[in-house]
Amino acid sequence: MLSEYNIEKVGAIDQIVHDYFKKNPKVNEVQAKDLMEHFVKAGVFKEDYKAGLPLRDFIKKVEGSNSLDLFKKSELIKNEESKYWFFVRIAKK
Repeated sequence: MLSEYNIEKVGAIDQIVHDYFKKNPKVNEVQAKDLMEHFVKAGVFKEDYKAGLPLRDFIKKVEGSNSLDLFKKSELIKNEESKYWFFVRIAKK
């Protein structure tokens, strides 16, 4: 189970991804590590190193606690071939 702090961190990441998709309406999928500068700028992570390692480690923690469903405004998926994480725009219903 995730701590309250980590649940809030998921919410912050989800909001940043939502805002990214809103500002980039033609983009439907983005590799998670490509948003690291946005997460650092917002204070979610202190710094980026090893091409998004802090984010990958955090996602593994969220996945390990079966909490990927906490991402409400975007979907987080893993490309099984390359093991890279992607944020995907949620289609409007």
